[in-house]
Amino acid sequence: MSQTSMLAVLAGATLSATALAQSADANRAYAAELSADAASRTSFRADGGAGYDAQGFMIGSADGNNTMYIFGSAQIRYNMNFGDDGEDDPIFPDRSDFTHGFSVPLARLGVRGNIWDKALTYMVRGQFTDTGPGQESDNGGFSLESAWAQYAWDNGFGVRFGQMKAPYARESMIDNEYQLAINRSITETLFGAGYTQGIQLGYTAEAFRIFGGFTDGIHTANSSWSGSSEADWALNARGEFKVMGNSWERFDDFTSWRSAEDMGLVIGGGIWYQEAAGDTGGVIESDDIILYTLDAQFEGKGFNAFAAFYGGSTRPQDDASPDTDNFGFVVQGGIFVTDQIELFGRWDAIFWDSDLADLSGEQPDDNHFITVGGNYYLSPESHAAKFTANLIWSLESTALLFGTDDSDPDNVISGPLAGTDYTGLLGQSDDGEVGVQFQFQVVY
Repeated sequence: MSQTSMLAVLAGATLSATALAQSADANRAYAAELSADAASRTSFRADGGAGYDAQGFMIGSADGNNTMYIFGSAQIRYNMNFGDDGEDDPIFPDRSDFTHGFSVPLARLGVRGNIWDKALTYMVRGQFTDTGPGQESDNGGFSLESAWAQYAWDNGFGVRFGQMKAPYARESMIDNEYQLAINRSITETLFGAGYTQGIQLGYTAEAFRIFGGFTDGIHTANSSWSGSSEADWALNARGEFKVMGNSWERFDDFTSWRSAEDMGLVIGGGIWYQEAAGDTGGVIESDDIILYTLDAQFEGKGFNAFAAFYGGSTRPQDDASPDTDNFGFVVQGGIFVTDQIELFGRWDAIFWDSDLADLSGEQPDDNHFITVGGNYYLSPESHAAKFTANLIWSLESTALLFGTDDSDPDNVISGPLAGTDYTGLLGQSDDGEVGVQFQFQVVY
């Protein structure tokens, strides 16, 4: 090798060694920077801060006594309704034989956490409104749904106060996002108490829990304390016995994953009584209401079942009006055929008092509804994103439920579901109405 070639090789080796040394120095500097950044972040979380954990996105203090989690959900639906008679229907003259379209019946946003102490928890949740029980508009406005604070002692006792879904019926207590079908049963919609304002006491043990409350009455969310929709007073109570299962939390939804460690069974019952004699809001004459229910929820390894009995009695203050007693039943079940596909079915029924009459003056037939469908969970064992499709078939006329007397200027004479469409049904005088719904849900 010539002297010139030897010098070139030595020069190249020197430059390579220098470059490698500089690269190593840079890597060490970058590693030190990452380490310092990680240390600062650890210190930041130690002093409190923001982040993500198993319960979601949060901000909080280092000791955990003050936290705030941000959460929400949305359900987007495509609806199809098939009816008969159309414009020839005397009670529903404006309906078509086929109606379809998209809707967003549920869009929630809220915060929850604890303040001052881990035992003092709270939740504030609102919903962009759609037509539903107790809602007067469907313009997408944001309205308060829940706003409560709760303190739980170490001995199992607790107290909750504010606006809330009262613990009266199991089907009502399970949130919309964690139902088996797209909607709760129509029977529950009729006999459920909805959201109320008041105070609830509770005691939870390993195998049983009890609740009792003093409230403004059924469906009194966002009402004034002196409003005409309020009862003079209302009391509710519920008890539950956990026959099988390792935790109460597994009964927060109707679904039971294939990986469930054991069987679960909870049996419960509730009662609601409210009096409306006219002391609140200037209502001269109204109805005293009694609601009661018995229910059972069973969960196995990849399958589930639920059954409920409902009863409701009204006692008008006007002696000329008759007392009425109505009853209802719900039976439903689901089963996973794969880790991500769940099939379900439901029968629910309403048995009307013989003294009732629909808007045509006829004694109504008892109502029976059949619902069948399926869920596809994008991520196994998670409700965070899922597709649901179901069909609901009304075997009899729904005039008593959905009918409205347009000749009544105050729109007082109307069914409890008049003007609503979230169930998939619109109401018709003939039997055989069918609703088909497809839904995508996200929960965060």
